[in-house]
Amino acid sequence: MGSHQIYGLSHLLWLTGITATSIVLSLICRRNSIPQPYVRAALICLLAGGELMRYYTDWFRFPDLLPLNLCNITAWVAVIACLTLSPLAVEFTYFAGFVGAGMALLTPDMGSAWHARFFVNHGAIIVAGSALVYGRLAPLRPGAVWRAFGSFLVYCGLVGLFDWRYGANYAYLRTKPGTGSVLSLLGPWPFYLLWAFPVALTLFWLLWLPARPRRTPERTEKPQVAALIG
Repeated sequence: MGSHQIYGLSHLLWLTGITATSIVLSLICRRNSIPQPYVRAALICLLAGGELMRYYTDWFRFPDLLPLNLCNITAWVAVIACLTLSPLAVEFTYFAGFVGAGMALLTPDMGSAWHARFFVNHGAIIVAGSALVYGRLAPLRPGAVWRAFGSFLVYCGLVGLFDWRYGANYAYLRTKPGTGSVLSLLGPWPFYLLWAFPVALTLFWLLWLPARPRRTPERTEKPQVAALIG
């Protein structure tokens, strides 16, 4: 990590750049300034490229050093979302991606390394989720928050079984991260898990509020009918 410090200049510049990119790309998608297939293809290359580069540069070891963390899985789900616009993939990308990648970006010392690729890989998830939802490439459907949270629970259940069977710690289900994070405020294991899921659901709901579909008032046909009769 060198001279980098959390919330130092470098960290704040990364956060600002990711936020600005998300906003600008969402506006571009809304206005269709760039054809949507091009935007989606660029996001796929960014997401998949970052994960594939990890396979060539990172050291993998079974069972504790595998790409099974939430952001690893979310990146590939985001690729599927950009490729197919599958509603369930979009929902998981938006909710789980913003919560997981957002927390990682806000507390980058949780990562084993803090370098440009760390911010690019996690930032790509935020940018993709923003473009899909706020750029209206694939707006959320009613009930999206529950489906996304259900999918999140399925991921935690599966990775939790893997953690239990092989002694790993993906999603920090067995041990809290050694450095500061939200989990540090929730008590020791296993009590922090009892609080972590309600906190995650609360964050999902907060993300739902600005992105939920707006109801449009039903148009009445009575005046038109009366005009025709008259």
